[in-house]
Amino acid sequence: MTTPVEQIKEKLDIAELIGSYVKLQKAGVNFKALCPFHTEKTPSFYVTPSRQIWHCFGCNAGGDIFRFVMNIEGVEFPEALRILAEKAGVVLERQDPKIRSERARILDLLESAASYYEKNLYERKDVGVYLKERGMAGETAKSFRLGYALNSWDAALSHLRQAGFKPEEVERAGLAIKSEKDSGHYDRFRARIMFPLFDGAGRIVGFSGRIFEKDLSSENKEAEPAKYINTPQTVLYDKSKMLYGFDRAKTEIRKKNSALILEGQMDLIMSHQAGLTNAVAVSGTALTPQHLVNLKRLCDTLIMSFDSDSAGFDATQKSVDLAVGAGFEIKIARVSGAKDPADLIKENPQNWFKAVEQASPFVSFLLETLALKNQDPLVFKKEVGRVALPHIASMQSEIDKAHWVGVVSAALKMREENLWQEISRLRRKSPQKSANIIGSAPKIRSRRSLLEERLIGLAVLKKADLNSEFAGCNPEWFSSERRGIFESILNGIPSEDHYVKKLALEAEVVYSAPDKLADELKSLIRELKKENLREKLTELGDSVKNLEISGNKEELEKKFSEFRAVSSELNSI
Repeated sequence: MTTPVEQIKEKLDIAELIGSYVKLQKAGVNFKALCPFHTEKTPSFYVTPSRQIWHCFGCNAGGDIFRFVMNIEGVEFPEALRILAEKAGVVLERQDPKIRSERARILDLLESAASYYEKNLYERKDVGVYLKERGMAGETAKSFRLGYALNSWDAALSHLRQAGFKPEEVERAGLAIKSEKDSGHYDRFRARIMFPLFDGAGRIVGFSGRIFEKDLSSENKEAEPAKYINTPQTVLYDKSKMLYGFDRAKTEIRKKNSALILEGQMDLIMSHQAGLTNAVAVSGTALTPQHLVNLKRLCDTLIMSFDSDSAGFDATQKSVDLAVGAGFEIKIARVSGAKDPADLIKENPQNWFKAVEQASPFVSFLLETLALKNQDPLVFKKEVGRVALPHIASMQSEIDKAHWVGVVSAALKMREENLWQEISRLRRKSPQKSANIIGSAPKIRSRRSLLEERLIGLAVLKKADLNSEFAGCNPEWFSSERRGIFESILNGIPSEDHYVKKLALEAEVVYSAPDKLADELKSLIRELKKENLREKLTELGDSVKNLEISGNKEELEKKFSEFRAVSSELNSI
């Protein structure tokens, strides 16, 4: 009987799975991409469907579908198994809840809480009426699993207790707060419309709650409850990594090579309801480096929206510059005649489509906005220098920089040389920091190791006629580390080891021209033989030196004879 791991691997195609996270390009029988685990400009990340593995030759990360999900989602194997089992439709044997891991327990707890909040929303018709007034369809609310937290101190806590969860677990999940007066707990979310927050795999990892009940309002504005509150940092939820709607939007983001970046759950949900489903939203934070890493795997362009009645870009300038520094093209979709995208969509969804289609490059947006705010030419120039030039300085592409320097030069009626000098000064003042690499750096291989690995990779690729193709390749030439691997392949014994599969993938990438493969193989065999003979000469030379010191003339003559024979053989190759 096959194991769940084997069943999952049989049902899921590795290229299709990884392609849902990363933009893959066809590369012969394989696929390649920019590595999602380290910063690079040239693709070194390869996926090989025939072997069901992936490997990055830049940072040396690699493995099967389980290792990919573990790395990309930041989870351990049991969670990766659970995620992939759901995708493959494989039923896992249920475990005793008492012995399940803390993360798995909290996932179950949050799922139970979401169902409870959904039930409350269904029973609270006035909340449903409010959502309808905001333009949200009932099916949309169900699809995003919206719910409602009752105006009670412990309603959710009591429900979760009955479901078998301890108050301490509810607290660790972010749904309860420990009382300062006693040892008890109370609900974090009360009288709020609940928006479940999903991770990239579609699992609920937290909630965002929007205030609803009027009786929670206070005449003392300082005591007014926050409009939105979110789950705090937990073992599952990290606002610096999570983008609301990413699980739904990632496929469309990859197809369109662009992502709509919105500021709230309502904007996101209404955009998806309208049909623009490449939208994601930040949740309680500005864009972070980790958000950008996740998006860069899928697209090159970010489209942001700003209120047309204010210079809202001041608050997000840092995020925009961070995104430009990460290599994104930034565009701005103006929301005209409405407070935000949600209200614009409620009025007429086509207006939102038009705003996105007509989104302008960020530098153009800056120049137009600053020109409207600053009628004094000198003040305008200073503001452009303060706001726009740092943005241009952070661009990765020199071509893009040159283009926008020309545009700014025309707008300010200044010489380009002056702008380039200022940009040079800004870059010296704020040098770009290199990104951290996930995974170990590749070891520097010796020439001998490289030859052995290339020959092993080609032996795996060739399969047929191994004995004739490798007739001149003596396994004794290989180091003890790889000799057994090479002999097993020559004897037709397949290997499931990732190291061997990686070598086959590397050989497939390096030797992509079939008509030259025979010559390449002969060259590799010849060079490995040379390396073997050179090592023998070194060993014999050391022996000769030791014998000269000891004075053993008979043995010395014997070693000299061997040295001359090996030297002659090496010179004849």
